[in-house]
Amino acid sequence: MRAGTRAARRPRATSRRWLRPPVLLLGVLVLLAVIGPWIVPHDPVRPDPMNALVPPSGDHWFGTDHLGMDVFSRVVYATRIDFSLAVIAVTIGGGVGALLGALAAYRGGLIDTVFLRVVEVIQSFPVFLFGIALFAAFGDGERNLVIVIAAVNLPLYLRQVRSALLPLRSAEFVQAARCAGLGPWGVVLRHLLPNARGQILSLFALTCAYAIQIIAGLSFIGLGIEPPFPEWGSMINAGGSYIIQGIWWPSVFPGLAIVLSVYALSGLTDERLSGGPGGVM
Repeated sequence: MRAGTRAARRPRATSRRWLRPPVLLLGVLVLLAVIGPWIVPHDPVRPDPMNALVPPSGDHWFGTDHLGMDVFSRVVYATRIDFSLAVIAVTIGGGVGALLGALAAYRGGLIDTVFLRVVEVIQSFPVFLFGIALFAAFGDGERNLVIVIAAVNLPLYLRQVRSALLPLRSAEFVQAARCAGLGPWGVVLRHLLPNARGQILSLFALTCAYAIQIIAGLSFIGLGIEPPFPEWGSMINAGGSYIIQGIWWPSVFPGLAIVLSVYALSGLTDERLSGGPGGVM
């Protein structure tokens, strides 16, 4: 009876975890990123100088900026831009980093040493200094923004996956795969990486939150997303000079969007949602 009662309670407990505020908030943000461009009440890139710096009202829920563009429409539209760039960049950097980390844990020796030295060099550069140097060399654009974020995340995944899989290098199932004639990449992809699934999923949400901050920070200093395309960091920068005049809405609402996005993504790092450390053999 007790075992049956515990088993019956587990689905309820799992469902309650997925109903936590960060998860529900993330669902709303993802929904806005998908359907936002079709539900915004105003054109997010169309200026209207006659209605510049209008406070929040029934017609403009979040007010307008210095060019008369609707802040609510721009905040919603920027959700798709920021989330898309963050997910794409983290997927690229995290995917490559996880593969290299698993390979380093499996092979060890010179390959492991070289990979660690390379990531140490990458991590020695401050994120924004690295981004400024890249943009100065190759110019602005979403592609270079993705490269910066991917390069920042690659060392994180490499180190995390390597540390998680290093004890499994001499495990029996790995030795059995070798004896069966499976090559290094086969062992890494089929047997090692699944055991780092929990760490990868937990790190993915956290690094997406970090990526959104990087995108906003670079856009705030004039790099990354070029106006008039809406982006939270550039919107904060454009409206920051008006705060001293009491015109707070052009920068406060995009800043609140960043805070809520980071809060929602950070909530997914709970081990109970990611399945905990480890994985399946």
